[in-house]
Amino acid sequence: MINESFNIWAKETRANPQALYARIREVDPVFKGTGPQTGRSFWFLTRYEDCVSFLKDQRFGKQIEKHLPPEKVKEWRGDGEPDPVFEAIDRHMLNLDPPDHTRLRSLVHKAFTPRIIENLRPRIQEIADDLLDAMAGKDEIDLIADYGFPLPITVIAELLGVPVEDRDKFRAWTRGILFEGGFENSRASAMEFGMYMNAMIDDRQQHPQEDLLTGLVHVEEAGDTLDRVELLSMLFLLLVAGHETTVNLIANGTLALIENPDQIQKLRANPDLIKPAVEEMLRYNGPVETTTWRHALEDIEIGGKVIPQGDVVMAALLAANRDPAVFANPDTFDITREPNKHIAFGNGIHYCLGAPLARLEGTLAVNALLQRLPQIELAVPREQLDWNDSLLLHGMKAMPVQIKHA
Repeated sequence: MINESFNIWAKETRANPQALYARIREVDPVFKGTGPQTGRSFWFLTRYEDCVSFLKDQRFGKQIEKHLPPEKVKEWRGDGEPDPVFEAIDRHMLNLDPPDHTRLRSLVHKAFTPRIIENLRPRIQEIADDLLDAMAGKDEIDLIADYGFPLPITVIAELLGVPVEDRDKFRAWTRGILFEGGFENSRASAMEFGMYMNAMIDDRQQHPQEDLLTGLVHVEEAGDTLDRVELLSMLFLLLVAGHETTVNLIANGTLALIENPDQIQKLRANPDLIKPAVEEMLRYNGPVETTTWRHALEDIEIGGKVIPQGDVVMAALLAANRDPAVFANPDTFDITREPNKHIAFGNGIHYCLGAPLARLEGTLAVNALLQRLPQIELAVPREQLDWNDSLLLHGMKAMPVQIKHA
């Protein structure tokens, strides 16, 4: 039976999904709904244990043409030919199963070792300090446009070797593809991104530099390399995941602190609490709302329901991270919470490759913000904050805040 009573796309839900997720977890934790734009049905998981089970279960997958009967593939794909513009940015790790996923991940993971990430610490701190310096004398800022966005996009652009002065283009392309303007705008953004990155790939083939882009262009593992579509798709994933999630982590986390003055006071008094504080920010109001979709590659029972072969499933990470069966007082924001087994970065083979970088950026950005700005509060009532429509990424379009300088 399809349950249409839970409108997870409603504007009020986008602003505060937890209220609805709490009800879904209690009433119908593995529910079947229908996408308002596609008209396609999907299964939605909201309990922690169900979500973890789903994330680890390789009977759910992406490459349905390899696992499902032709009629099931056609049912999902339709009769039309795949759009080459989107195909050029879609063949990345999140859209692949082993062994293809394993191959791509192994070719990229060397760039995200703990040592390489830790070596970025001084530069991330410098970027944060420069952005905070630029706020001197200002009474109001947009925390996202002035801080949350430029910090991680500068880091990932410098890491890849993309000109930092073009960072606004990447923001526009990302938002065009993921959030704004419908199919035509999304396709135009994807095409512009592809043309830009193709030119950069051509340049690195002829003129190698000391950057990650050069490394990906020339990477070789046991005689294996990335083809052009894999390269473009990987660059798209790294740029999007490398900044959009951290934008949300910084903004959502700061919002949680502002709304919990006792916790912000505790963190100001003891900056060493920043690591558990960031983990609680990730759990309490994390940057990624749901997983990307996966198909049941066979009939699978989860949460007491049988999901038929071919059906689409998503896990609500935000819902799982507030499950009272796992987290005591889940709706309380507690920066000293222990244990904190949140799944904000996913689980299983698709666990976020950039999690160490996001944690480091969040740690340095929030601590610097609190240490440099003695008082920070929302400049508008919370209900006036404008949240993205995306079900995948949970974040605001803007976050106006008032600042008081020492």
